[in-house]
Amino acid sequence: MVLSVVFFGSLSFVTCMGRMSFVLLGVMYFIVDIKEWCGQPFIYPRMNSIFVYVGHSLLGFYFPFSWEIRFQDSHWEQLFQSIWGTALWVFIAYLLYRKKKKK
Repeated sequence: MVLSVVFFGSLSFVTCMGRMSFVLLGVMYFIVDIKEWCGQPFIYPRMNSIFVYVGHSLLGFYFPFSWEIRFQDSHWEQLFQSIWGTALWVFIAYLLYRKKKKK
């Protein structure tokens, strides 16, 4: 635990994170501005943002969106739970977008 505290406060950590953010900024610039990405699939939650926000506030702690984590010493299950919950809300927003489009 002491090693992580020393590393997170060190100059090498700051430099490494600075490089990572610069690379991520470059990748996003290439995808959005050069390849002209239109924003799919993030258009659907944007069209139903209030519903997604209220729905997650009310149902975010129930089964399809979250569950009891068995392995507390690993972050893989928490990562999967977060990705699964986000994918479900994007899918629900897509269904609402499609339903509105049919009218």
